[in-house]
Amino acid sequence: MELPAQGVEQSVFNRIKDRPNLMQGAPMNLRLLAGEAFWVFIGQAGVAVAGLIGLKLLTQVLEPPDFGKLAIANTIVILIGSSSFGPFGEGLSRFWPITKDRGELNVFYALSNRITKYIVCALIAVAFFVSFSLLLFKYPDWAVLTALSSLVGIVSGIYGLRVGIFTASRQRQRTSILHILTIFLKPLFATVFVVLTFSQVNIALAGYLTASLLVLLLAEKWYRQTVRETLPDRMNSGTEKHLFDGLGKEILSYSWPSILWGVFGWIHMSCDRWSLQAFYGSEVVGAFSVISQFSLYPLMLCSGFLGTLFSPIAFQKAGDLSQKHLRESARRILLVMTGIFLLVLLFLVPVFSLFHKEIILLVSNEKFVHFSYLLPVLTAVWGLFYLGQFLTNFGMLLNRPALYIAPKIILSLMAGIGTFYLSRHMGPVGVVWGLGVANFCYVVLCSFIAVKLFRTW
Repeated sequence: MELPAQGVEQSVFNRIKDRPNLMQGAPMNLRLLAGEAFWVFIGQAGVAVAGLIGLKLLTQVLEPPDFGKLAIANTIVILIGSSSFGPFGEGLSRFWPITKDRGELNVFYALSNRITKYIVCALIAVAFFVSFSLLLFKYPDWAVLTALSSLVGIVSGIYGLRVGIFTASRQRQRTSILHILTIFLKPLFATVFVVLTFSQVNIALAGYLTASLLVLLLAEKWYRQTVRETLPDRMNSGTEKHLFDGLGKEILSYSWPSILWGVFGWIHMSCDRWSLQAFYGSEVVGAFSVISQFSLYPLMLCSGFLGTLFSPIAFQKAGDLSQKHLRESARRILLVMTGIFLLVLLFLVPVFSLFHKEIILLVSNEKFVHFSYLLPVLTAVWGLFYLGQFLTNFGMLLNRPALYIAPKIILSLMAGIGTFYLSRHMGPVGVVWGLGVANFCYVVLCSFIAVKLFRTW
């Protein structure tokens, strides 16, 4: 339970008088935090295990070329999330506790529904245009792949907005269950569809879409329960204020930098697969993607656990940033979170250096083991990126996401140019070098911003 903020006018006597109550509430806070930590860990561990099982299943039923096309299709899903749903999801998650304190949740939920509807309509129109254009230029396979990937991205994006509300309201159990289900069911349904029909990437994507719809139905049911629990009175049309006024303006102001850097972030996260596709084809993309995907799993587990556990607590602790001691408490929480991640990264790299081949054989098969020696290096490279992401939390806490527009644009341009240039001359090793240099520069820039914020905190 978060303690109510004390007013400036409260006397020293009243503050001293309240201290026994604070001490009495401490065990309850610790029990609550332990319960939340348990479900966050279950969720992140479950996601990692489900992801590894899914990777094993897909590499058994798909050949490297089709697995490579599936990796390309996933970049389309990532683009939809990073350029639309993801940024607005961050804004909604950030302002849920604020609007709750203000007593404006009715306006919040109404705006959330309107934003979701606008995004879905816009993305459907863009997906139809792109797919139809590819069909006109006689690329029917890529047209179908783009259409299916777009649908998966839209459904996954709506699901992500709902889960963002659960995360902001610290519904750890629901969030964990949904994350595990979506990571496990997508490859499972894809595998079943492929086994029952034939091995092709579009069949696998149809399985992805079916699983995503099922998980979304569950998320939507729980979301409606959350609305009823936090907002007893039904929303009426009067709560739907103009999107660019009041709360809508605040959410848009917070989200627009993420929309801008979301596109550049997609370049950074997808340039490895597209550069290899351009020069070497989908078979090399498939083999490399297994290594890259596995290197990300422990980092995603760690960053997801730490971020899901600590970030909402830090943001709720900071509140509206009006009280200095609460801001300092939130900053310390973020420092602890970043330090723990760095220790985990320093442990993973030497372990993967010793057992890279055995690990890749365990999660796939001999067809995908050719680039296993890149596993420890890719882990270090992606670890740098996640370290930079942790450092951005200090600016996000102060509602200053615009500080990271330039670093993210620089990161994406360096990664995009570097991977395409170096992969042409050095193959997959060049991709690793291109990403490594870009991610290192990103950490340096984010560290500089963090230090500057500390000095003016």
